Amino acid sequence: MEHSTEEVSEQCKSERIQKMHRRVCRIKASEKTEVKYMQAWEEKLLERQKEKRELLRKMNHKMSIEEIADVLDMDVSKVKDIIEEQYDTED
Repeated sequence: MEHSTEEVSEQCKSERIQKMHRRVCRIKASEKTEVKYMQAWEEKLLERQKEKRELLRKMNHKMSIEEIADVLDMDVSKVKDIIEEQYDTED
């Protein structure tokens, strides 16, 4: 649905997909609705980042950086950056 076009929607036999496409088009056409969805999406993203930083902080006291990276399926360097950032903001 993210990359749907009129052509793809018309070729699709599913009425449900076509309805969804029309609704997405209406939402995209409405600036007010688009801004509302973007703000909600950004708020959700920021909340997830905050939760991840808090989890990393808690885990850092009990686990090695490598173990944390493995559990969270992240690069060790990214985990180190987040932990360093957390300590920088606490000062």
